[in-house]
Amino acid sequence: MSLYPMMNLRASRHPSISYRPIRPSDLEVLVKIHGDLFPIRYELEFFHSVVHGRDIVSWGAVDRNSPNGEDDELIGFVTARIVMAKESEVISLYCYDTDLKLF
Repeated sequence: MSLYPMMNLRASRHPSISYRPIRPSDLEVLVKIHGDLFPIRYELEFFHSVVHGRDIVSWGAVDRNSPNGEDDELIGFVTARIVMAKESEVISLYCYDTDLKLF
């Protein structure tokens, strides 16, 4: 029995993955992939911030050799937002005290 029953391992397709900034045209597929991967549902405003680069850095992985003829199909992504520790959820894990040595 195959370890990957849903994959056609005999396919001769070789993906060509490259990376680029996420852009507004990626909105629909970004929401779909995010929903498929993560159990947390985000507000649509989050996704608009991602595709327009508002306070969020984002990069997409695209398959330049997709079998459906798309040469720029978003297949993955990473998003990040940089905040100071005292302004984040991390602060609740540590009692923020500039005199306190954590390590």
